[in-house]
Amino acid sequence: MQFSVLMSVHDADDPIFFDAAIDSITSQTVCPDEIVLVKDGCLGSDLERVVKKWEMRLKDRLSVVTLEASKGLGEALRVGTEHCKYELVARMDADDVSVPDRFEKQIAFLKINPDIDVVGSWIGEFSKSPEEVISHRATPVQPEDVRRYARFRNPVNHPSVMLKKKPLHAVGGYLPFPGFEDYYLWARLLMRGHKIANIPEVLVKQRISHQFYKRRGGWTYVMQELSLQRELLRMGFINRRVYLANIVFRIIVRFMPLSIRRQIYKGLRIKPMTS
Repeated sequence: MQFSVLMSVHDADDPIFFDAAIDSITSQTVCPDEIVLVKDGCLGSDLERVVKKWEMRLKDRLSVVTLEASKGLGEALRVGTEHCKYELVARMDADDVSVPDRFEKQIAFLKINPDIDVVGSWIGEFSKSPEEVISHRATPVQPEDVRRYARFRNPVNHPSVMLKKKPLHAVGGYLPFPGFEDYYLWARLLMRGHKIANIPEVLVKQRISHQFYKRRGGWTYVMQELSLQRELLRMGFINRRVYLANIVFRIIVRFMPLSIRRQIYKGLRIKPMTS
C-alpha cells in the first residue's frame, strides 16, 4: 500500500527536533512513498537548512509546499492534503518521533480492517530523550468505544494517525479551528458514519514541556474549547446535557493553578510499563 506522510513546520519549531522527526520517518521498516512538507509561513535560517538537507537526501520523495504567510495548522494541513499523491496519508508533527515499525503496523492493521478510515495509536510522552518515556497517552481502541469517548474528549492522538483521503474529502477535509482542527475532523467523520480505531501500542513519541500545560489554561484556550463545544452541539454530535457537563469541567480545569492542572493531566496518563 503506497502512502504519503504529511508534515507542517513553522518558525517556532526547533530545528534539531524537526530534523529528528524527519529522520524517524525515513528510518522506518516500511518507508513512505512521499513526504509532503508544508512550510507554514517564513522559516528561520536554521529550519531552512534542515529543509534543504532533506531535499538533497530524499530528492523527488520530498515535496515542499510553501505558504507565504502563516495560516495555522488547519489550513496548512488542508493545503498539504491536496498535494498528497496517495490515498493513505500519515500525519507527523515537526517535533515528535515515530517508532521504527509505526507505518508497518498501521498498514498491516488497515489491510486486516478495510472498513477503518482512520487509525491512530497510543503515544509515549517524554521531556528529554525519546528513550525515556515518562507516561503513555492511551486512547480507546475499538470504533464503538472511540465514538462514545469522542463525546467527552479527543479520541485520537493526532500525530499518530494514518487516514484515508476519500472520507477526509467527503467531510470537507481539515478546516481552521484553532487548537482543535483534529478533534473537529474526527467529529465530522464520526457523524458521517466513518470508523476510527486506535492500535493499543506506542507508535509515536511526543515531546512534553512545561509550556504544554501552560498553553492549556487561561481565557484564550477556554474560548477555543467553548467554540468547539458549541459546534459539536450544533452538529448534533453531543446533546445539551453533555455540552453543559463538558464546558463546566473545562472551565474549572483551565483556571486552576498550573501545578494542579499539570497533576490532572498527568493523572489522565498511564505510567510506562515496567518489564
